[in-house]
Order: sequence, then structure tokens, then C-alpha cells
Amino acid sequence: MQSRVLVCAYFAVNTGDDLFLKVLFDRYPNVKWDLLTANRNYIKIFKEYKNVQILYTYREVKIGAKYYNIFFKLNDLILNFKKYDALINIGGSIFMQGSSWKKKLKERNYLVTKFKEMNKKIFIIGANFGPFNDEEFIQSYRELFKKCDDICFRDSESFNLFKELENVRLAPDIVFGLKSNERSEGKEKIAGFSIINLKNRKGLKDYYHLYNNKIIELAKNYLSKGYRVKLFSFCENEGDLNIIQDIESEINNQNIEIVNYKGDIDSFLEKFKSCEVILGTRFHSIILALKNRQKVVPIIYSEKTYNVLKDLNMQNDCHYIKDISTLNFDEVNLKSDFQNSILHQNIERESEIHFKEIDNFFGDSIGGGNFEEKFTICN
Repeated sequence: MQSRVLVCAYFAVNTGDDLFLKVLFDRYPNVKWDLLTANRNYIKIFKEYKNVQILYTYREVKIGAKYYNIFFKLNDLILNFKKYDALINIGGSIFMQGSSWKKKLKERNYLVTKFKEMNKKIFIIGANFGPFNDEEFIQSYRELFKKCDDICFRDSESFNLFKELENVRLAPDIVFGLKSNERSEGKEKIAGFSIINLKNRKGLKDYYHLYNNKIIELAKNYLSKGYRVKLFSFCENEGDLNIIQDIESEINNQNIEIVNYKGDIDSFLEKFKSCEVILGTRFHSIILALKNRQKVVPIIYSEKTYNVLKDLNMQNDCHYIKDISTLNFDEVNLKSDFQNSILHQNIERESEIHFKEIDNFFGDSIGGGNFEEKFTICN
């Protein structure tokens, strides 16, 4: 009988999170996946996968003075999650202490408790933990994690917070294991910029103009050196495209191309891979550049990026947004020219450690086989 799994993720047409899903679906082609979202974009994004469907019932409706989640109510009253063999929560920054974190925790705890009561498997993979403000947040999730069968973090900072739990493990970011077609030709004379919108980001909006102006300055420098420039929007829903359009209009050069991710994963990856150098702000722009052996300058907007680069011994090759005004073109060329020699040759294999327990659950005929426990990049 075909296994059926309920999938929780960040369904916002965000490049990094959609790559997580692609890796998951490609690894287990014989599993039926139900995506816990009502976002209709995901019908188009994964239309080639006949074993993937979204749940139209996953939405809130108001009855009287209260709001109810239809999907949860149907399962409480009728389905009781009986059709599922497992619950997988896959994502990167999915454990952040925002203003509504208790509501999100309550929803997660509901699902985990239901699956636990029915003796069904619960997996969390690919994540980092934080940022957080207090011990209550950590302790609340520690209690949740105790109910899960397996949790695999992508950085040692997150792992160390919960390493006393026997079900917690560590592996490099899942996207390092992305299977993609290799280009036979070399990189073109293109500088790629992954850009985020700082306008409404807490703690970063004060750097909005400094960041934008520095991107404009660096792009103009590359254009003056005979490069073409590609501006990559990794998540339109989070404002990437809006700020990119503003920046492009300021530069006003015919050798600039805007590449906006709208769910066309393969096309986006090919355009990204064509660049000789990447100035990456988005987390997964850096991961992809490392994977592609592209020259890369990481521009850090979140500690999650620094923590992963620290695990790779690359913490000295990055630049924080708060110090963006000091970044100059000569420094960019110097920092980008190490050609990723720091990368461990087995990092792609090590990233598959995220799936170790899922492979064991589905069986070797579906998964990727046996793994060693050790995450050697951190040593």
C-alpha cells in the first residue's frame, strides 16, 4: 500500500522552502504527499508530481464569534488522521519567536499530539531554532520536541540547544543535497544579486537606504567592468520583487535582468547557476552558490546565515548588513575569489542525513540507504 504523509512547511512561494519540498518529493517518488496549505500556487509549482496534492480544507472560517480550522475539525469529527502514516514538518526558519508564537505552537502541538496518540511517526527536518527572546519559548518547544520521533537541525547552534534529547540530530542544509542537471558550459560574465526588502524587517529597516544604495553602487561597478547583472527575487511575497524593481529603475541599464521566482524551480536555478559571482543576502542564495561552486559574498541579515557559515568555517568571508556601508567593490572581488575551496567534498551526502530516520521508516527501497551519524563539517 502506498504510504501517505501530511506535510507542514512554509508555503509562500519562497525559493528555499520550495527547494526543500522538491528534494523531499524527488527522494520518495512512491509516497503520497498531502500539503497542509490552501495556497493554490502549489498545484502549479508541483504539477509534474502526480503524488502531491494540497488540502483545500486547510483554512479558517468564522462561526459565531469564533474561528475554526476546517481541516482540523473534519479530522476531529470524521477522519481522525487515520489515512496518514506520518507527519513531516520541513523548513528552515520555522521556529521563530514572533508575536503570535503561542498560537503557532498550539497548532503544532495539536497535530503532534494527534499523531502521537495514533502511534504515527512525527519528523522535523531542515530547521534552525530562533531567534528567540526568553527561556519560555525554548522550554515550550523542548516539550513539543520530546513528542516527536526525529528532529534534525541544520546548524550546530540550534542542535546544541536541544542536544540532551536523544531524538535530536544535526546535518548540513537540505538544499546541499538538491539533485540538479549539470551545465556543461562554464559560468558567464554575470554578477547575480540576491536582494531582500528591509523596509518592514524588525531591527533592519534603519539600514533600508544604506543597503539599497550599496547594492546599486556594486551593481554599477560590475556593469562598468563589462559584466551583466541579474537581480534575483527569491520570495515576491516578502517584498523582494518590489525593492528589486526600485533598484533596477535607479540603475537603468539594458544589461540588467530581473529574475523573479514564481514557482518555476528549474528555470530559476538555471539562471542562477549561470552567474560567475553571487552577492547573496537570501540564505539559500548563499547555499546554492556554494553548491554550484560559484564565487560568493554572503551578506548577512539573520544570525541563521552566520551560524551555518560558522559550521562551514566561513564566518570570516561574510558581511553584515549593519556594516554594509563599509563594503567596497575591491573587497567584494577579494572575498568572492576563494572559489569555495572550503567546502567539504562530502557535504551533499552529509545533507542527506536529514532523511536518515525517514529512510528507515519507509525502507531502503524508497529512501537512500544507510548513513553515518557524524556531521564532519562541524569538526
